[in-house]
Parts: sequence; structure tokens; C-alpha cells
Amino acid sequence: MSLAFIFGTNLLNYDPSGIAAFHATQPAVQRLYEQVSGWTGLDLDTLLRRGPQPDLDQVDIETVSRQGSIALAAAMVGIHDVLAREGVHPASVGGLSLGAMVSSCLAGALPRRELFELLLRMDHVGPRQPDARPEGVAVGFIGTEDDPMLYCEPKREGVYLAGEFGTHPSGAFRTMLLSGYRDALEQLSAEIEVGSVQLQEANTVAVHSPLRQPVADSVARLVAGAAVGEPVLPMCSSLERRTLTTAAEIRDMFGRNAVETIRIDDMSAEMARHGARLGLVLGPSLPKGWIAFPFPVVHVESPADLSEVTAAIFEFGVVLPPRKVLTP
Repeated sequence: MSLAFIFGTNLLNYDPSGIAAFHATQPAVQRLYEQVSGWTGLDLDTLLRRGPQPDLDQVDIETVSRQGSIALAAAMVGIHDVLAREGVHPASVGGLSLGAMVSSCLAGALPRRELFELLLRMDHVGPRQPDARPEGVAVGFIGTEDDPMLYCEPKREGVYLAGEFGTHPSGAFRTMLLSGYRDALEQLSAEIEVGSVQLQEANTVAVHSPLRQPVADSVARLVAGAAVGEPVLPMCSSLERRTLTTAAEIRDMFGRNAVETIRIDDMSAEMARHGARLGLVLGPSLPKGWIAFPFPVVHVESPADLSEVTAAIFEFGVVLPPRKVLTP
């Protein structure tokens, strides 16, 4: 009966009030944010996403993605540190997209400073020509027995399966993330059942698709020189059902992360294999109530959620492991 920590994706728009409340009340979070500011040069207002957020149509999406990923990674690590001070330690970890990189750090495979410097230096979008074919992202809802590959390459030119998010808790449908060229996504949306493929207007980058190969190349170059070691905790992959155990496997994950499909069911099934009976989703990185896990899950986004964590640990009989010494 163990505990798993889950780290989600790089959401461009999320409610930052919870992590601001953690920062206002928790010295551990304050110390981390001071460190991250020193490592990245980003000020506290940027890291805490204070003030109005930029209009994505009017700004450099590369800069927004870079700053957003650093801010959300800091939120995840900061909440981890709060839980650690309360003696709440995971027996396994895993993440999706940005969360996979964060989980490698909190599994002890990558020093914290190197994680944030990598997020600062890597390409997040990559070069795009002004007259290039516009990109987009859509959320798809399909029957529980439907094949998601019918909606993307090679069946559908220019559409890629970016993410599989499993069966909805209601059991009524499955959710997938599609990305690729916007015109191809629009055509797909128009040709199938109304409402089953919904374009995300604010997202103009074809994440987790071959169109992000320059990003994958950038990450691979940087991580090749990083101080990657073997994880201390079981690190569950979201690229396939597998536990990463070596530095080589961690480096490989970093290189593949930008261009391959993320699959939450593979990750959570591997956590269950390691004995997870409760999961904590750290930070505002996954939508609540949309993903069915093989174990109960508590979202920890603000100090108000800590009481629910304690209650769930007792309710489900979770045995907390002793703290392992991780890379600082």
C-alpha cells in the first residue's frame, strides 16, 4: 500500500493562486523560489505568474513556453518540498511531458539546478517560419472501444496522436490529445460527430508530434552533458509501460519526450505494479475529474488540499516509505 507522486503537463493557462498561497506560508517554497530565480534570472512575479498573463497571439510563444515551464516546474518541486517536510514521501514517481522531466529530478536522477537550467536553455517550440503551415492542438472524445489511430497519421494526414488520457471516470468515453497542422485538425473536426474533436484556440504548437523534432534535438544535446544518474526511486515512464532505472534510459526519455505520444494509462499502471494505492497530483498540471486512475488520486494545488492528503493516507492505509537521500 504505497504512495505515488504524479506530475502533469505544461499548461499555458493555469490558476496560480494555490502556489502563491504556498509561497506566502511555506519557508520551504520561499527558499526554492529564491534558488530558481538565481538559477534562471526570472523574477518572483514571473515565477508566481502574478498580474495579467500575456495575450498568446501578441507575444513570443517560445518565451512564454519557457517561462511557463519553469514556473510550473517550480510549483511542482515546491509542493513536493512541503509534503516532504510533513514526512509524506512517494514510493514511485512519474510524469507527463514537463512532468516527466520534473519527476526525473525528484526521483534523484537529475540535480535541481540542472533541471531548471535545462528548462531555461532548451528550445520549447523551436524555429518556425512566418509563412509556415499553422499548427494546432485539439482534444478528442472517442468511444471506449474506438481505435485512436483512426483519427491520426497515417490515416489522417497532418494529425498526430499527442496524448492518450484514458477512459473518463464515468466510463462513457476516452480522451485523447491530437496535434498537428491546424487545417488538418479543422477538417477532422468537421467530418466527424459534432463536438467529438474540439480545437484549442490558444494552443498553436503541435506538441508531442514529429513537428517538434528541433526541440527534441535541443534537449538531447543539453541532456547529453548534464549530470544524469540512476534514479533512487522507481520512475514510471509515460512513453510506454516501463520503469526507468538507468541514466541512459533517463537521457533517452528526455530526447523522445517532445515528439512521442504520452500515455497516462501506461504510467499509472506501472505505478500500480509498484504497489501504489494512492496518487498525489502535484501542482495545477492535470484537470481534475477527467482522468480515471487505477487508484484514488488527490490533487495538491494549494495549502487547503493538505488536509485531504492526510485524510486519504489514513483512509487507504498507505504506508509511507522512509525518506531517501535525493540529489539536491
